[in-house]
Amino acid sequence: MKFAFFVFPVCLLSIITQAQHLLTEKQAVELALKNNPQIKVSELRVEKQQRLRPASLAFDNLEVIMQAPTTGGYAPSILQRLQFPTVYTNQIKLQKANIRVAESEKMITANNLVYSVRHNYNNLNFLIQKSRTLRRQDSIFSDILEVNDIRYKVGQISNLEKINSEAYYKQIQFTLMQTQADLQNAKRQIAILIGTPNDTTISTSGGLTKIEGYEVENAPDTTFPSNPLTNYYTQLQVASKRSLGLERSRRLPGLIGGYFNQLGPGTSTRYHWQFGVTIPIWFWAFQSRVGAARKDVEIAQSQFTYNNYQLKGEYSKALAQYKQYRQAVEYFETVGNQLSNEIIKAARESYRLGSIGYYIYLQNINQAFQIQYSYLEALKNYNESIITLQYIIGEQRF
Repeated sequence: MKFAFFVFPVCLLSIITQAQHLLTEKQAVELALKNNPQIKVSELRVEKQQRLRPASLAFDNLEVIMQAPTTGGYAPSILQRLQFPTVYTNQIKLQKANIRVAESEKMITANNLVYSVRHNYNNLNFLIQKSRTLRRQDSIFSDILEVNDIRYKVGQISNLEKINSEAYYKQIQFTLMQTQADLQNAKRQIAILIGTPNDTTISTSGGLTKIEGYEVENAPDTTFPSNPLTNYYTQLQVASKRSLGLERSRRLPGLIGGYFNQLGPGTSTRYHWQFGVTIPIWFWAFQSRVGAARKDVEIAQSQFTYNNYQLKGEYSKALAQYKQYRQAVEYFETVGNQLSNEIIKAARESYRLGSIGYYIYLQNINQAFQIQYSYLEALKNYNESIITLQYIIGEQRF
């Protein structure tokens, strides 16, 4: 019976493990870029601007006029109004610029999405590792409860110490339960990002690991040319200048060409052609539109400058955090983690032999696990600082 009881949990664990949807960070990013609705929306916006490209060469509607009665019966006429040729040239240039703006918006969406996936993936790994550490702590205090129960019965510890150990154990279990809830929420968040919102089986193949091979001290270029936001505001400046050029060209005379068919008295000429120009005498309307277009250029330039200031500030902050947490991680990897394991080992052995009391034991175990939790926080924040730096510089690959 004992063997059967042991086999059932093992089989159940195997089934649960097989049901997990193991996902690497790269796979999560690829799925997000493929399935996330935000990407689809940005692609549709690009397609919309591309569809508008032929409209930039559209002429005014052809005017067909029928006059009656006349001396020659009905007199049909056709009239076509045209803008000055530079208007159509500038409309084409503006639409090309609008397409590039839409494409740069798509790159911003992709960059933000990749950052969100990497951020949440790092957080998921952190919660997985924290859960493992809590289970280890839970296992240690489960053993202590059994020891304390025996010691209480033989009078080696007081009832207060026994109750205290039980309360502390329940606190660990509560923290583990809360961490598991956070873990499920992290899985749901990634599932939403990759376009499978109902998938709650997402997991990673390992726990929290350090991002290796990344060293940075200063920004390679303070204009951040690879950041999609920089490209977006650059394209916005181009589009605003194209719009200004278009408004200026509208001040030029337009062209009129037409034909009408009428046979008048005393003449044998039936077919007539007419040509003319449209003169923009209402200059204040054109001046106001040109003035507004100039302001759009100034706005775009100011937005570009402000975005650069923001990127510099965010980069400076992320770089300071990177240096801070790199130093912390190096401490834990060289000193802290080893001390934590030694404290746990020595405290458990000393308490088992009775050379230290319960409260001294509890103090040492708490200190040891606090070191481990601090290391996990530092490692999580270290990875996060690198992810943020790559996001700002534009080094994310997608």
